[in-house]
Amino acid sequence: MSGYPALLLAAVLATGTASAAESSRPAPPQSPPEQRAPPPELSAEDKEVVENLELLESLEAVEDLELFLELSNEEATAHTQGDEQ
Repeated sequence: MSGYPALLLAAVLATGTASAAESSRPAPPQSPPEQRAPPPELSAEDKEVVENLELLESLEAVEDLELFLELSNEEATAHTQGDEQ
């Protein structure tokens, strides 16, 4: 039975040595990031569509802001009326 601990120790050391050998290998060279082609130029019609879309998004943001302001005013009014009672 005295050979068993020595055999176990040899197995552990062999595993550790293999791991150390793997970690000492240089990392494979990294591939450069993919180069994307620049987007094609937009036609006049496409530019107009993009501008209109941006305008619609801005109008939607304004409507959202107006709704938030209206709700805020309603809450402030309700809070003020609650304090008066």
